[in-house]
Amino acid sequence: MKKIFFLGITLFLIGCQKKVELVQAVRTIDSTMINHTPVYIFFEIKGKDTLAEVNRKNTIGTTNWVFNIDKRLPLKMVIPEIIKLQEKRRGPQMHENKEASDYYSYMDSVQKTLAFMSFREINYTFDNYFSTIYVKDNPAYHANFQTFAVNFKLNNKVSVDGNEVDMNDLSTFLKEYTEFSSPNQRILLYLNFDERLTFDQYLSKVIELKALESEQISISTTHFIYNLKKLPDCDCAK
Repeated sequence: MKKIFFLGITLFLIGCQKKVELVQAVRTIDSTMINHTPVYIFFEIKGKDTLAEVNRKNTIGTTNWVFNIDKRLPLKMVIPEIIKLQEKRRGPQMHENKEASDYYSYMDSVQKTLAFMSFREINYTFDNYFSTIYVKDNPAYHANFQTFAVNFKLNNKVSVDGNEVDMNDLSTFLKEYTEFSSPNQRILLYLNFDERLTFDQYLSKVIELKALESEQISISTTHFIYNLKKLPDCDCAK
């Protein structure tokens, strides 16, 4: 089996002129990949339209799938394609390898190397759902947690339970805020993203916040990608 290592910030599909501009982050979660199949989602412009073109030929169910996604694509285009591929991966027709996973590729901007983040356990809700609604809908599951809704909005804005936070201070704020408001309690962070944000804005923040995870703090594996116009009439997305 082969391990792969890459340098640079752009991946090229062999035999094509197409390229993928990868997300950049300041830390590496995984640095090597064994027995993988690449999946490419390209950024394309046709006329006035932005398109997401998926290339997933010869995906093998028993291998790790590495998703190379152009960072410029909006979530409203990327997430539906990812959901389709997750369903294909989990379908009964696909040969299963319990050790195989799905990974996002990205660039470690400090080490200047390709890195990977597993997302096999992540489930996406898309369009008209928000974490605070989900928590209310599932009280039994959340009885032993103190939950916090982190909401990433347009114009580089973010809030935590409705409290506006400077994006650059988000990790520090969450660590201090949760320690102060919920000492000795298990913390569950829910991440919500406006669907108009880019894949870059999504993945870079997920990677950043994963550094907060500990025995006390967990990030929910359910990620909410919402359409503000389709949310119920509530103040949940403040």
